[in-house]
Amino acid sequence: MNTLIQAHNDKMNRLVNVSSKRRVTELDFFTECSIKYKNYLNAPLALNPNEDKKLSDIIKDSFIQQAQDQEYGVILRSTRLATDIKNMSQAQIKEDKKYISNFFSRLDKIQKLGGYLIVAVENIKPDNLPAFIADYKNLNINGTNENSRDRNMFMLAGWAGLFDYFSDVKVEKDFTFRQTNNGEIAVLNQRIKFLIKGNTFKKYLHQKPYIVKDFLNNKNITFDEYGNGYYTIYGEVDSTQVSNGDLLNLYISEVPASMDLGETFENGGITRNSTLQPQYFLGGSILNEKDPNNAENDTSIKIPMYSIKDNKVKRFFVKPINTAAINKTPAYTSEVNAHVAGLFAVASGDISVLSGYSNKRLGIDLPLGINEVVTPELEQMYEMLSPEGKVGFVGNRYMFNTTGNDKDRVSLIDAQKAFIMDLILDANLDTKLIQENIPGEPVIIKETLRDDSRQGKDLIEALNENEMPIPEYYKNMLGITEWQTGMPVYLQKLPEEVSELPEERDEQINQFVEEYS
Repeated sequence: MNTLIQAHNDKMNRLVNVSSKRRVTELDFFTECSIKYKNYLNAPLALNPNEDKKLSDIIKDSFIQQAQDQEYGVILRSTRLATDIKNMSQAQIKEDKKYISNFFSRLDKIQKLGGYLIVAVENIKPDNLPAFIADYKNLNINGTNENSRDRNMFMLAGWAGLFDYFSDVKVEKDFTFRQTNNGEIAVLNQRIKFLIKGNTFKKYLHQKPYIVKDFLNNKNITFDEYGNGYYTIYGEVDSTQVSNGDLLNLYISEVPASMDLGETFENGGITRNSTLQPQYFLGGSILNEKDPNNAENDTSIKIPMYSIKDNKVKRFFVKPINTAAINKTPAYTSEVNAHVAGLFAVASGDISVLSGYSNKRLGIDLPLGINEVVTPELEQMYEMLSPEGKVGFVGNRYMFNTTGNDKDRVSLIDAQKAFIMDLILDANLDTKLIQENIPGEPVIIKETLRDDSRQGKDLIEALNENEMPIPEYYKNMLGITEWQTGMPVYLQKLPEEVSELPEERDEQINQFVEEYS
């Protein structure tokens, strides 16, 4: 296999695997939360031994304690102002009024922020988890790497009280006030402590690279009085992060809808009544409207394929599909461009939205560094890579492209659009072309070209002999000029014909049997 094609396939497979594992991990976690909650409901115990102290109780107790303080409390100061103001100095009066005003101002701020938080996590509360899980394909945990996604997932779970049913996870919540240039803001914080020898840590955090790094640096690790080690994830929300009262956007985002491919392919003339039009098969021509069902009108190239098993010869024909022509159809290209533009408009620079779309709609993760600009150091590193290293580069290769003769780098947003565009075009082909195999009927399949069999070699040779157009990415980004092992191809497979091998065989038949067995 061409080493460039191999490097490309390895990179794309890696991104697909990362996406798949991530979706499994998240669904497993929320499903486990739901199961633990149901087990608690069915348990004979009236009290929950694992429930952490509620944030509302922490806030309430703190403000009550402040109000009742016998030396500085609000009740004492209010009583003094109401009953003994004539014996107080102006400085004391001013101080008491300021203290009381600040007390109720803080109470109002923390109540408002807490209220926003309660509303934000309502759909993730334990009793609402089944509906949340059912709609999970339309939701995305924010973040561009495993560390940030884990943190956001666990922070969300912590605020929603999901860890109240875990025996090996403790959540410590608190609040404070922080002075900023624009005044004082309310801050809610939480520490989620995973018992290192517990099942939850082993299942969701064990041996992850960022966890290993923290262990090596003795970071985020604490011990209780019994010597039990805990790994801690810390997070906070404050009143400056509130947008329309929705704190949920800090951790989770809605996934934009995918394209309506049925309508898109029909509008583009690629399909008619969900049937791929003949001009998109290799060698095919536009349908004769006067006699559309005449088989003689089918000019598409049919490549014979053979296999031999149990003294029987199977012969079938495949019709290669010209995907390059599909992707260049003006009306179709226009709709894809409009969809990509709309996707980026919705994202508004939030890479998490693009990541959610890529993972949930396309089944592939975005490469690391997709949101990074090209620095001189990065460019130098990239240029030092081998051609195979460049193809397998962990970031977005499109950001190294230049524009025109001036050799200026493309913008970050254009590099992202180019990558997403390629992903969408490929996913659309998989979604729209690949069909369920119905015995006795033509079926469209996707194959990766191989040359380890006579059948595979025949197909590669036929594609090149008949000048099947090379897909844009392979041609422009990899410099591939002919079909070869490792490249994907879409084929319409016609029904098989089976015949018996003759009992008496000459040298030619024997050679045929040897090649296709």
